[in-house]
Formats: sequence, structure tokens, C-alpha cells
Amino acid sequence: MPTQPSDAMSVGHLLCRVCNKGCPMIAEIRDGRLAAVRGDRDNELFEGYTCVKGRALPAFTNGPGRLLRSLRRSRDGFEPIAVATAMDEIAARLSEILGRHGPRSIATYYGTQLQNVPAGPLMRAFSAAIGSDMKFAASSLDKPGRSIAWAMLGKWQAPPQGFSAPDAVMMLGINPFVNGLGGIPAGHPGRWLSERLGSGMELIVIDPRRSDIAKRATLFLQPRPGHDIPILAAMLNVILSERLHDERFTTENVRNLDALRGAVRAFEPRQVAARSGLEAADLERAARVFARAGRGYVVAGTGPHMAGHGTLLEYLGLCLDTACGHWMRAGEVVPNVGVFSPPAVPRAQADDPKPAYGFGARSRVRGLGMSAAGMPSATLAEEILIDGPGRVRALISCGGNPLAAFPDHEQTFRALERLDLLVQVDPFMSQTAELADYVIAPTMTPEMIGITIKIESAPSQYATGYGYAADYAQYSDAVVDPPPGSEVIEDWELFYGVAQRMHLDLRVTNQAGQSIPLDMTDPPPPDELVALLMTGSRVPLDQIRARPGGGFFPADPPVVVAEKQDGWSGRLDVGNKELLADLAAHAQYDAQGYAGGEDDPYPFRLLCRRMAHVVNSSYNARVAAGHPGPNPAFMNPADLMTLGLVKGQQIEIESAHGTIVALADVDDGLRVGSVSMSFGFGGARDAGHRDVRSVGSSVERLLSTRDYFDPYSGQPRMSSVPIRIRATPRP
Repeated sequence: MPTQPSDAMSVGHLLCRVCNKGCPMIAEIRDGRLAAVRGDRDNELFEGYTCVKGRALPAFTNGPGRLLRSLRRSRDGFEPIAVATAMDEIAARLSEILGRHGPRSIATYYGTQLQNVPAGPLMRAFSAAIGSDMKFAASSLDKPGRSIAWAMLGKWQAPPQGFSAPDAVMMLGINPFVNGLGGIPAGHPGRWLSERLGSGMELIVIDPRRSDIAKRATLFLQPRPGHDIPILAAMLNVILSERLHDERFTTENVRNLDALRGAVRAFEPRQVAARSGLEAADLERAARVFARAGRGYVVAGTGPHMAGHGTLLEYLGLCLDTACGHWMRAGEVVPNVGVFSPPAVPRAQADDPKPAYGFGARSRVRGLGMSAAGMPSATLAEEILIDGPGRVRALISCGGNPLAAFPDHEQTFRALERLDLLVQVDPFMSQTAELADYVIAPTMTPEMIGITIKIESAPSQYATGYGYAADYAQYSDAVVDPPPGSEVIEDWELFYGVAQRMHLDLRVTNQAGQSIPLDMTDPPPPDELVALLMTGSRVPLDQIRARPGGGFFPADPPVVVAEKQDGWSGRLDVGNKELLADLAAHAQYDAQGYAGGEDDPYPFRLLCRRMAHVVNSSYNARVAAGHPGPNPAFMNPADLMTLGLVKGQQIEIESAHGTIVALADVDDGLRVGSVSMSFGFGGARDAGHRDVRSVGSSVERLLSTRDYFDPYSGQPRMSSVPIRIRATPRP
């Protein structure tokens, strides 16, 4: 790790890992500490772009709330503990639990702040070594329908058109200017969008809120919440009935198009428009513009996925792209073949659908189990609480904050308290850390190696509308040492150290697909471990590391999509029987809980929201800077006036599941009848949850894991939730 003279100021390259965008930064180091960060104006892709979250890294790294030593729960609270001693004790307790109750009794969870490259592979290796399938992640709570729907559709072996000169982009409930996680390629978002709009690209945005991206749209549709699935079905109806689809592509590469055509016929555009609060002409125009434009893609954000039936929503988006032929064809040059990814030859042919859910490990809850999105995290609390064989008794949580992220806060609270062992890897005393038996203090972004592999792999492993538009990569070394007097470890070292003490052998898979055993006598240096994991990348790691500020690494010669193999029979399936049966139920609007009329006991719909200074449940730039962490309830001014409320007033929000107190705020871009709030707030033990000005309001208290959930992923309804609002009673 670098060191600097005590009286010197130096600079270094830093890869931000607050989110999956991976912005390159220039770090200013003074007296061995991270003094400031700024965007790298010399970077060809980002051109100096950063966001407020990334610029808060010095406050996070150096702030008084950061844990510099690991903690162990004691009778009087928490006490510091040497990390080696903590690993000794954790290993002993896990060995006892494993011996008495078997592998299924030990679970792991990782959240979106697990951005250290080796952490995921080492966590998976640990679970494999003990034989546990109880591996949970934030991905099964956020947008699990993406990977499940893709498995149900099948995979095109060449990339989606995505960011490759799109003529039309359709965005549903996503705001790339705030979340930084998708819809626009990683890089300078405003510049890319301006260039594409300037070249004539159509931007269709569908959202109950006039968001930042909606203000740039060439066509904006602002429906009532919860109507995304009928809207997409109606668009498919227009495209297929008017034969605007790519007939040549679908004839050669798609099966069950007639089944899809028949299923969407029930979604007559004028009826869908009337019920969703749109103009029929706008809905029909959006469908025609998207189909006629040529190249393009559809991308949906967290909100539409969380509104219920996220798998069906994502499947319909894939059907739109497939019907319009939005997949690269033979002879096209692939602009982004990956830098860390292994060399590959893409072909213009489809793989048939593969098992999407119901395989592998089974949950004891609601008949759910393993899917293409992993184990359903919404069942984890019940897996802990329900007695009987297979009960989860130990949990290692890394990079996440389950108590602040999981629906049904009270259920999660009871579950975490009931565990025989809870280990939380966390740089702060988060809500989950407050309940842990051990809190392991980790290194932070400026103190670790960073590489862009996770961003690069998103389009092929996650969804179109994510990742880079070209072959870009960055490798950044640590720019500072951990603070003097601290004892912190990289998060992966916990899994290695505990496995070592349990006499387990760990194996990791590198980019070449090779399963490699780790030397379990001494932990490998971080740079050697990263090099091992990246073995097999298209560009040797040394070449990428030699350009610490990041850069383009184009394939030479360029990679061209190959022709379909003779006799190839694979097809993309747009007529999955289960999903089309689900779609038929959505034609019955009254049964779906859409925004109701005057007699609806819960007349408002609560929408999830992203705020510029927050990333999910583990990163809040305002709090890092010493400011309170309120979570306002944003409403349309007309709704505030109707209810007799004013901005800043305390209100009660009630769902069928619970009640919270929040602060009213104003967003005149919200559709009337909607309330917009973020996840990840509230205190751990505050049953009254009234300290809303300092810790914010916990939306999770309004949500149930059981009342309404996606049948494939187990994702509960966490947006478009029926609620009612009233002023808080005066004391």
C-alpha cells in the first residue's frame, strides 16, 4: 500500500465503488489520509463525471462513525476484539452449529456494497466448503425477475443491441441521473444522452413521476402506479397486430409468437389507456415509435419490478425487444466484447430456455426455492423463525444491511435476534450491526484494489441497458493505508480466516472457468488473489494495471458476430405458458389492486424512490457528512392541499400491514394519488419509529413478505403499495 510523507500532498487514481457505475476519480492524499476526491477530467469515457455519493468518500472513510476495530457483543453492549480472536470464536461457534444441525443451518447474505472483487468468490467458496445452499443476496429483493425471465426466454448468443447506436430507448420507472445503475451506459450520462438525442434517438419514459430522465424524454407517459404490465402488453398488441415487428428475425429465431399475439389481444390500447390514466393516442404512438425506430432497448427500474409480478414485467420487456429484433446480427462488429471477460465468439443464434426456478435447494417457505436469481431473500427471516429441521441458526452478512432492507421490519428484527450467531461485516454500526454478535470492521474503497469486472459483465449476465458501450476497463490500487491504530481486514479475509480455522478447503473459479484450490496455509496477498481470479481475461491484467486512470482496450482485430451454425435449432420463446397465464389475470383490472376510487380504504399508492445521496440501505452521503437522515414522504402539492397538510408536517402512513410516521414533502412531478419514499431508513429498535428527523422513516414496516409475492422469485410487493395518510394526532 502507498505511503506518503507526513507533510506532503500527493494524488492517485481511485475507482469509486459506491455503486456499479465505477467512476474514475483523482484522490488527493494529505498526511496519509484521503483528503478529497474529484472526477478525472482526463478520462476519455467519464470526462470528469462523478456524483455526490462518490464525492463523499473522504467523509465516509475518515468520519467519526467508522469502525476501526472489530466488536464483540458483551453483557454491557459491545467491546473491541482482535480480529484473529473474533475469527477463532466465530469458527468455533460455526463448527458447533454445523456439527449439530448440518450445513443448511448456516446462511450467508451479501448486499450491494459488496464491491471488493474477491469478496463474492470467497463467500461462495465458503458456502460450498460447508455444503450450504442457504446463500442469499440483495439481487433477489431488487430486480430478480431479470435473470428469471431471461432464462424463460432463452439467450441470444450475440449481445443485445443495447448501447450500440440505439434509435429508440424505452425506460420504465428508472432514473439514470440519480441511481447511476442502468438505462444509460457507464460514463458521462448527460453527455451520452445529449449525443444520442442530438442524433435523433427517441426516448420514451413511462413513470408515475416526472423524473430527471423524464424531463429529457421525447415522449413521456405518466400513468397511475401499477399499470406497467398492461401498458407493455398493450404496446405488444399494437406492434404485433399492425405487423410492426421484425418478421424475418422472429420467423428464423423465435417460437410461440402466435401465442404471445393471442395473449396480448386482451389488452386493447384504449381500455388500458383509460384505466391507467393515459391518452390512448400517446400509448399507441409510443408503441409505433419504438417498433419503427430500428435499433433500441427496453429497461425497467426497481419500482416496476417491486410493484408485483416483476418476472412477468421483465419477460414482456424482453418480448418487446425480441419482437423488434433488438439483438446483434451476423456480420456486425461488437463494440464491447469485454476486457476482463474471456475471449469469446458471439453467434447470431439463440439458446433455448433453461430452468428458471424450482430447481436445486428448496425453501421451507411458500413453496419457493432456488431460481436463476438465487435463493429468495424475502424468505430468510422465516427460515430463521420457523422451527424444525433445516432452520437457519447462523448468518454471516457482508456488504448489506438486512434489517433496513428486508420487507417486514418487525419480522426481520425477531429473526436476527433469534439467531444463535449473527456476524455482520460493516464499517459502521448499522441497524443490523446493532443486533450482531460480532461486527467485523473492514477496509474501505480507498484502501483496496478496484477493478471494473462487475460493471463489464452486467449486459451479458444481468440485463441489457447496463454496463459499458465500449471496451473500457480500470484497475486501481489502494491509495491510502488504513488509519493508524486501526485493525481492519478486507471482507474476503473473514471467509478465508474462518475457513482456515474450520479446516476447510476453498476453491475459486477464475475468468478462464477453471476451479482453483486456494493455499489454506497463508492468505494470499490481495493483488495475487485478484490476479488469480482474473486469469483468462481477454486483456492481460498487467496491461490494464499499467493504465491506472482507466482506458479503452478494443479488440484487435475487431470481433464480428458469426453466422448461425448449420442445423442450429435453438429459439427464443416468447410464449412461456406460465407467464402468459399470469398475463391473462392482469386483464382483470379490478382483481389486481390498482389505484382505486373514492371507496378504496387505501386510496394512495406508495412508490419506492432513489435519492441522489443514498445507495440502498448501506450508504448515505448526508449522514456521513454529519447531517440528519430524514426520509421524506414526497407528494403532489394537490394531494397535500386536499388532505390539509403542509411541507414538513408529521404524517402517519398506514398500509394493511403497518403504520409509520414520516415528514411530508413536495414533488410536483408526482402523479396525484402517489407517495414516493426511499428504503433503508429507520432505527433498529425504535418500535415507536417517531424519531423521523434524525434516522428517517422505515418503509419496510409497511410491507409484508407473505401477502403478495412473485411466484417465481418470491419478491414481495414493495412498491405501488396501497396506503392511506393522515396527520399525526396532536400529543
